[in-house]
Amino acid sequence: MVVDAKKALKSLKKKGFSEYDGDHKFLEYYHKGKLILHTKISHGEKELNSYLIAQMSKQCKISKNEFLDLVNCPLSATAYNRMLIDLGLIID
Repeated sequence: MVVDAKKALKSLKKKGFSEYDGDHKFLEYYHKGKLILHTKISHGEKELNSYLIAQMSKQCKISKNEFLDLVNCPLSATAYNRMLIDLGLIID
């Protein structure tokens, strides 16, 4: 299983992640101004392999399949936010 890194970055930004550059492309997820979680994609990365997908899914506090749904768009930003609320990471 492989995911295009640019597609993943674009999709995560559409779902509410903020991007900033450093030695990697860092993605942070905020809710009401509070940092909830973060992940990253290396600058030279063209594809996310199974290992990187697993790492990013852990950092995003969801399963690999849920992460793939988040990147490939079946999982909406609202549904992802609800999952984080259910996990107790967001107090709404």
